[in-house]
Amino acid sequence: MNKLRILYAEDDITTISFVQVLFKKYDFIEVVFVKNGIEALSLYEKNKFDIVITDILMPSMDGFELIKSIQRIDSDQIFMLITGLEDREDLIRAIELKVHYFVAKPIDTKRFHKVFKDCLRTVNRKREAILSNMLLSQYKHAIDASTILSKTDKKGVITYANDAFYKIAKYSKEECIGKTHKIVRDPDMDSSVFKDMWQTIKAKKEWRGIIKNRAKDGSMYIVDSLILPLLDANNEIIEYIGIRHDVTKLEQYKDDLQKQLDIAVKDIVDTQKEVVFTMGAIGETRSKETGFHVKRVAEYSYILGKLAGLEEEKAQLLKLASPMHDIGKVGISDAILNKPGKHTFEEFEIMKTHARIGYDMLKNSSREIMQTSAIVAYEHHEKWDGSGYPNAKVGEEIHIYGRITAICDVFDALGSDRVYKKAWELDKILDLFKEQKGKHFDPNLVDLFLDNLDQFLVIRDKYID
Repeated sequence: MNKLRILYAEDDITTISFVQVLFKKYDFIEVVFVKNGIEALSLYEKNKFDIVITDILMPSMDGFELIKSIQRIDSDQIFMLITGLEDREDLIRAIELKVHYFVAKPIDTKRFHKVFKDCLRTVNRKREAILSNMLLSQYKHAIDASTILSKTDKKGVITYANDAFYKIAKYSKEECIGKTHKIVRDPDMDSSVFKDMWQTIKAKKEWRGIIKNRAKDGSMYIVDSLILPLLDANNEIIEYIGIRHDVTKLEQYKDDLQKQLDIAVKDIVDTQKEVVFTMGAIGETRSKETGFHVKRVAEYSYILGKLAGLEEEKAQLLKLASPMHDIGKVGISDAILNKPGKHTFEEFEIMKTHARIGYDMLKNSSREIMQTSAIVAYEHHEKWDGSGYPNAKVGEEIHIYGRITAICDVFDALGSDRVYKKAWELDKILDLFKEQKGKHFDPNLVDLFLDNLDQFLVIRDKYID
């Protein structure tokens, strides 16, 4: 920590010698002595000091004039007055000048140390406040530089926006302040999104979502938004702040990918089968999964679906869709996807997003097979007891397609070599299913699977890597 700098104006040599001895107790201070007010002011104009200590009676310029002159330079300067203060008017004048620390002459050692320590505490609080303000300023700069930011009053009227907001919206500050965000709202956005947003933030909760906007020139941009209510000491809302990131290119990429998927499945059913199977294999190939994994999972899903009572059409549909369960892995980096050994917590959180990525890629297709694939991609990591992801669904809240694919995927994955493990023996796999019955897996489906194990083993032996 930098030393505290003190300017001491005193014309009495005896007093100076005495306080020099007192100051030796404080090794974290640096004291500069001057003999009168004019010298003190001249030195102050060229340097910064944490504390100014002054006598009242001095030649050239007295202590009161020195304090007034310094306050014109820095109104927050902290002063300590050394005086007899025998005159009541002098005391009143010192208080009017907002001098809070006094030591009477002749100086009493204990009194001096007590007052000086009180003064030091004020200096430290001032330093902490300055540091906090500096950090807040830097935080604000960092946010302004990296995000699209705006604030509104309780009615949603814009009271502040940063340069990034004006740049992407192509409106000036004058055009935005005093308006609501309807000024940039895209007419294609579903009004229910904004209804949900207002209900959420008025309940003093944060809201997250993707919003499509229109700039002044008619161009479209998409932002990933976080809207927060700001509360006062009484927990009452005083304003709202919106923090946004431009995800236009990412969303356009997803739209383009969706269009490509729609084109890829617009032909006859046989073509759909080939495309779906190939796309399912992409996710497995990226993560270096075994060659026939998606084929085996497809066959397993059909068998288990029929055993569970699905109609032939639905069982066939699941067979076609189940290879897409891990298509979302195309959105996960190789470093995480193919990492040998256990993932860190942060890496696993990223890994888990493949379920939502796959769902988002497939959900908007009008094709039944793609809609089914979206369900499989989204729900095959949900668990019967609610401990799965991405939505922690419980029991029959999980779609039957997701519950079936979960068993088939895990059965095949455990029996295959992966980058992070060796294949398990069959007995160990079956023990896991028995142990996880009613926890990870639908207990009824586990019973059907175990009671008809021979059918699944035929498929496993038929499609060996």
